[in-house]
Amino acid sequence: MNKSTIAFILVILVVGGYFAYDAELGQSLFISLFSKDKKIVNETTLAFMEDIKFKDFKKAATYHHPDDQEKANIPKLIERLFRIKPELLDIMEYSTLETSLDSSKKRAKVKLTAKVHMLNSDKIKNLEMIIYYHKKGEKWYMELESSLR
Repeated sequence: MNKSTIAFILVILVVGGYFAYDAELGQSLFISLFSKDKKIVNETTLAFMEDIKFKDFKKAATYHHPDDQEKANIPKLIERLFRIKPELLDIMEYSTLETSLDSSKKRAKVKLTAKVHMLNSDKIKNLEMIIYYHKKGEKWYMELESSLR
């Protein structure tokens, strides 16, 4: 193969990788390869939503800074967000839409969508929300309280 063929194949692979989309993470695979922080907050958000889906509020609080975990009243925050008691909320599916970091790489936000079934009214709603994170040291911590304001 000559150099131009190799260069062409390389360009096709790079462009294909950029446009390849990982629906679970809600972002381009190419971007996730180069942004470890974005991948971490995406995975944390998905794990948090799974904990909420299965009503494991104690585990859901562990994504907050250790100083804030005792104050993180997840059921009350969910009730404030959805205006329904957590036991009457069935989270059917969820996915991240966009993840962004600020210029300091110490703050992040994840925009996600969730399809929820309100059991008391038998309504299904598609909601969008944003969850904020702050990096303290080398670890990312959720700021759910500020996310729901």
